[in-house]
Amino acid sequence: MALILSAATGNFNSTATWVGGVVPTTGDEARASTGHTITITANATCTEISNAGTGIYTLNDGITLTANVTNKTTTGSRNCLQFTAASPAVGSIVGNCTGGITQACGGVNNSSTGTLIVTGNCVGGSGSSGSVILGCFGVSNASTGTVTVTGNCTGGSGASSHGIQNASTGSISITGNLTGGTSTGYGAYNNLSGTLTVTGNVTGGTLVATSHGLNNASTGIVAVTGICTGGAAGAAGANNASTGTVRATRSVGNAYGPANSAGLVASVGVSNAALGICEIEQIEFGTFGQMPVSGTGIRLKKTSSNVAIFNYADTAGAKTLIDATANAAMPAATDVRNGVSYASGALTGSAFIPSASSVASGVPVGSGTGTAVLTAAAIRTELAVELARIDAAVSSAGNAPTAVQIRTEMDSNSTKLANLDATISSRLAPSGTLATVTTLTNAPTVPTASAIATQVRTELATELARVDVATSTRLASSAYTAPANTDVAAIKAKTDNLPSDPADQSLVVAAITAIPTVAQIRTELDSNSTKLANLDTTVSSRLASSVSTNITAIKAKTDLLNTDRLAQCATTSIVGSLIAQSNS
Repeated sequence: MALILSAATGNFNSTATWVGGVVPTTGDEARASTGHTITITANATCTEISNAGTGIYTLNDGITLTANVTNKTTTGSRNCLQFTAASPAVGSIVGNCTGGITQACGGVNNSSTGTLIVTGNCVGGSGSSGSVILGCFGVSNASTGTVTVTGNCTGGSGASSHGIQNASTGSISITGNLTGGTSTGYGAYNNLSGTLTVTGNVTGGTLVATSHGLNNASTGIVAVTGICTGGAAGAAGANNASTGTVRATRSVGNAYGPANSAGLVASVGVSNAALGICEIEQIEFGTFGQMPVSGTGIRLKKTSSNVAIFNYADTAGAKTLIDATANAAMPAATDVRNGVSYASGALTGSAFIPSASSVASGVPVGSGTGTAVLTAAAIRTELAVELARIDAAVSSAGNAPTAVQIRTEMDSNSTKLANLDATISSRLAPSGTLATVTTLTNAPTVPTASAIATQVRTELATELARVDVATSTRLASSAYTAPANTDVAAIKAKTDNLPSDPADQSLVVAAITAIPTVAQIRTELDSNSTKLANLDTTVSSRLASSVSTNITAIKAKTDLLNTDRLAQCATTSIVGSLIAQSNS
């Protein structure tokens, strides 16, 4: 790997910044020499950037540096790279960040309120410090900004050389594993009231009891979605040192225990060293029985994934106690009697089981069998209840319509009667039956009154049949009672008297005179039908005209008779008197 030294302060991508005018690229190590500040103003890529003396790099907003960042200065209190842009500025580093070899020489420092994104591992250095936040950290969030890491964070070999630290009140989010260092460096350190979120496992260091995988030093909040395991030398996976809060999915004790203590010190997965709060979802005792947690304020966070794992004392293997609600063999709430608590009080049944007295005798129900027996009295009682309901419904429906109301409704709304009126009117036109009646004096054959009535009945039959269907349907739905047969018989008696044989003109005139008027027929058939009233008017006017014409013709003939001869003829009375005189 070629080492390219800076020649002066300047932009990373400027040839004037580098010795020989060569801008570092892949395969090169770019080193900021003492007194030089190298500003990365555009995306840059090389294998590694480092520093010497007071040399330093500044990453601008919106820029991505693809390179490992390693602090190599021997001058104390000098970081290798700084990101100083304020929110909403964002800078990105793709590469590993490693602390230095001299006191307070960190790899990368986010010193403002912006957001720094690191894709790579964060490793503490070998330099030491008397202050827990002035060590040789891999990455530090020094203000209220945000740091997001995708990679593992490991404490270094120097005192307080943490893999990553949240030095103020900002927030850090890590997707990766945390491991304590070989000295007092933590994998991750939350110094004040900031927030630290970890998705991954956390393990204590192997050489020093204080090299915790994670340390929450004050009132901050730490959340671990993963397993916290104690280290080999007494360091906890996660240590809650003050009054803050630590939450973890699982806490596991290390392998320390009877017959297995060589080189080990009892270490817990989560330690609550003061009066803070530790919330654990699952606990697992070590292989030889080491406790998974220590201190006060240890609480079990209630979830469906709660488990407790114990190792057997007399055989290999472990026993896992799970939350009752997570047991696949546990019956569903719908299969347990309503109100019954089960699964250690976590579940309550919701099945409604009828009492034995409501189930037929001998039928299984609950823990026994039904006792109900169906009797005739019980059936009558149930029927009485249902009939009472029906009666109430019928009574509330109101009274059925009368025949008069039905006729009124039909007269005003029935299209069938309108059709009947149109049909009769068209057939009573001059080419119809009544036209023949008006010419009785010159017709070769004159229909009798019976024929006329028959013709009317024939013409009315079809339409009346249609009316009958509609009327019957409506009357049936309203419980209508048909008229008495005696009334029908009276009408039939009158129609039977109509003559059926042809007659001469004089008889026809007499018959016509005797024919009942349309009004009379209507009265017999339907005293309220407005349609038949229309028929009566039409027939009456035409028949009146016909009779008047015929009478006038007869009178004209009788007027031609010689009345003088009739005056000279002896009457029966005079002849009788003459015969009586002669006989005397």
